[in-house]
Amino acid sequence: MFTINAYHNPFLRVNQTSMQAVISLKVDEQLAVGPTPQALAIAMDRSGSMDGAKMSAAREGAIKTVQALDESMVFMVVTFNDSGNVLFGPALATPENKKQAVTALQRVRAANGTRMSAALNLIADKLQHEQSRALKILFLTDGRNEGETRTQLNKAVARCAEAHISISAWGVGTDWDAAELRHIADATHGSADIIPTPGQVEAAFTQTFRDMRKTAISNARLLLWTPNGVRITRIEQVYPSIVQLGLEPDASNPRQVVASLGSFAAGDQRDYLINLEMPAYPVGQQFMLMRPALRFQAGGMQALEEKSARSGWVFVQWTDNAAQAAQIEEHIAHYTNQEELSRSIKEGQEALAAGDSEKATRLLGRALEISERTNNERITRLLNDIVERDARGTIRLSQRADAVARKTLAINTGRTSKLK
Repeated sequence: MFTINAYHNPFLRVNQTSMQAVISLKVDEQLAVGPTPQALAIAMDRSGSMDGAKMSAAREGAIKTVQALDESMVFMVVTFNDSGNVLFGPALATPENKKQAVTALQRVRAANGTRMSAALNLIADKLQHEQSRALKILFLTDGRNEGETRTQLNKAVARCAEAHISISAWGVGTDWDAAELRHIADATHGSADIIPTPGQVEAAFTQTFRDMRKTAISNARLLLWTPNGVRITRIEQVYPSIVQLGLEPDASNPRQVVASLGSFAAGDQRDYLINLEMPAYPVGQQFMLMRPALRFQAGGMQALEEKSARSGWVFVQWTDNAAQAAQIEEHIAHYTNQEELSRSIKEGQEALAAGDSEKATRLLGRALEISERTNNERITRLLNDIVERDARGTIRLSQRADAVARKTLAINTGRTSKLK
């Protein structure tokens, strides 16, 4: 079901004890498995700031999503302000259950503050036992999480991650915190994006639901075997976005560690940058440092395991040829540039918020140069809304940039391009 490839410089300099490798996973585009059982929770902000057009649009978007569910799916609807409230579910999406949920949604009104963890904890409580299903939260807010500490929100997000619940987090308007929504999404292998106006809520809900229906593989975990003396010190997803991942021991094999990857659709590709440490070996000796495998569920079946072919193994050889050892493999070079791109955007926007136009121009101009050179078309397009070149090629801040443009770039920071 997967194609697994490893990319790295196979030659290490004398006494070198650390290196990087990229592991690329791609699901077969023609993958044919039975439908993956799914459960969807809708978590809808109903704080006072949602009153009016935003609340009306959120209700209608949620109602249209509920009406589109089929009877094989489990669903629930939760609202939150100062507290969380289960409007309906979890239950199968029968016509009668959907009718009851729609009736409850039509009565939702906006009031009071915002405590995001209230909704996430309720959903984790109810869906954590549905591990045979691909679990998804469609999360909508228009503001910052001002009713609780960040620690409380982080704990609720961690509970969702532990229960393998993926969150698609949407911010309506521009008053929400991009860092909060990115954390909610990244920690749960989900997504985050902006809905600039209330009129776009329904389309965003519909697209998220369509993407969810494409899920072919759920609860995927990357198993990384290493020989004695070799240690994996870091792993991060670097395509389609930069996300730091955690590693846990594998109870079935003391030489393996496990990273949770979330769900995949047919044709999906994800790339991971891995840092390794190892003892140095004599010149000319070839050594296998890492061998990946995957555990996952497909089409509602029990957990499957798929081992990598040799194309996914990491072999190295120590050499006294300085030119060979100094080469940087093109995938590693590409994703190192993508990480620099992400840092430049983040620091540039921080400078912009602090009123340091000179620093912001320099950093965002550097980001534009990297995004263009590495064919990151999405980020290039968004940066062109923030900075512009004059006739001489000099970068300057665009006078046309508004809050929507800045927020759209902020929520997309970390989106990467793959090597072409």
